[in-house]
Amino acid sequence: MRLAGEKKEEALKKKLTVALLATALAAGSVLVGVAAGNTVRARSVPHAALLSPTVHPPTFDDTKLFGLRNALVAALKGKSLSSVNTWMVVNILATYWVAGKQGDAQAAKELGIAAHYEGPSQGQLSTQVSEFETLGSTGATGMFTSVIDPASEGTIINNLVKKGVDVVAIDSPVPANIHVLTYVGTPNYTAGQAAGEAMKKALPHGGDVAILTGSLTAQNALQRIAGFKAALAGSNVKVTSTENDSGAAATASSNASAVIASNPNLKGIYGVYSYDGPAGAAAIKSKGDTGKIWVVADDNEPGTVAGLQNGTVYASIIQQPFMQGYLGAYLTAAMKVLGAAKVKAIIQPFLTDGVISTGVGTLTKANLSADLAYNKAIGAG
Repeated sequence: MRLAGEKKEEALKKKLTVALLATALAAGSVLVGVAAGNTVRARSVPHAALLSPTVHPPTFDDTKLFGLRNALVAALKGKSLSSVNTWMVVNILATYWVAGKQGDAQAAKELGIAAHYEGPSQGQLSTQVSEFETLGSTGATGMFTSVIDPASEGTIINNLVKKGVDVVAIDSPVPANIHVLTYVGTPNYTAGQAAGEAMKKALPHGGDVAILTGSLTAQNALQRIAGFKAALAGSNVKVTSTENDSGAAATASSNASAVIASNPNLKGIYGVYSYDGPAGAAAIKSKGDTGKIWVVADDNEPGTVAGLQNGTVYASIIQQPFMQGYLGAYLTAAMKVLGAAKVKAIIQPFLTDGVISTGVGTLTKANLSADLAYNKAIGAG
C-alpha cells in the first residue's frame, strides 16, 4: 500500500509540474530548473532590465545595435536558455577588454545565463589555441572571439563549428573561409583613417611618424595601419617606422623610447593597440618632449586619458568593446536556442557593409568628461 501511495503522490507531482510549465510558457517565461518537491522556478527573457539605449560613448549612434538587441530579445521570448554555455575569448587580457567583459556580464545578466571570459595574458597565440581546443572538448555551445592569427587558427575554428560550437568574430574580422556567423566590431580601416586625419590635424606642418602595434598578423591591426597610411597619402606627414611588440606592453614601452631616441625629426606616434598609446605618451613625457611629439592613440586606457589631460595625446580613436561583448553573448546564446539560420535572418536589417559595426568615435580633451561618464555607467552594470 505504501508503494502505491508513493506512486500516486509522484503522479500528482508530475501533473502539478506540467500545469506550472504550461502556465509559465503561456506567460512568456523560460524554465530554468525544478526545485525540490513540487515547485518550478521560471524566469522571463530578459531576466533583468535591458540596458538603456542612452548608454553609449560620445559621438556614437547605437540605434542599430540596440535594435538588434531588441530583435533578439523578442525572438528568444518564451524559449529556454538552460542549455546555453557560451564564452568570450579575447586576444589579450589588456585593460581595453575590461569594458568587453562588462558587456558580456551585462548580457548574461539580462538573459539569465552564466558569463565566461578568458584570453592569453600577453597575447600568446599558443594560449589562445589551447583555449579554443579546451572549449571544443568541454561542452561550450558558443564562442565570440578576437582571433590573434586567422591563418593559423582558421582550421581550429572551423572544426569547432563542425562540432556544433557557434562562433562569432569580434574586434578583429576573419577571412570568409573561417565559418563564423558574422563579425561584430569596429570598421578597422575606417578607424585607421580617423587616426590619420587626427594626426594631420596634430601636425599641420607635417613630420615623421612612428607606428606602435601589438601585431602584424591580426586583421584589425593590419586594417587600421592601412587606413592610417591611406589618410596620410599626399600629406607632409610620413610614416618612418612600424614597431611590433607582439602583445607585450613592456616591449611597447621600450619601442616608444627607442623610436624617439633614434629619430630627432619624429613628430608623432600612432598607437594601434590599446596599451601602445599610453606607452608613447609616457615616453614623450619622460623625455620632456610634451608639445613636440604628439600621440594619436586607439582606445581610452587610463594612460591615454592621462595623456589627453597632460597634453601628450592629441586624440584617441575609440571603439565599443562593451557592445562587442554584449552582442557577442546575445548572438551566441540565440544561435544555440534558435539555430544559426534563424539568427542570420534576424541580423540582416542591422548589418552595415555586411557586418555588425560597433562604430568609430574620436575622443579629445573636449569630450573626455562624457566618455568618463559612459565608462562609469557600464561599470555600474
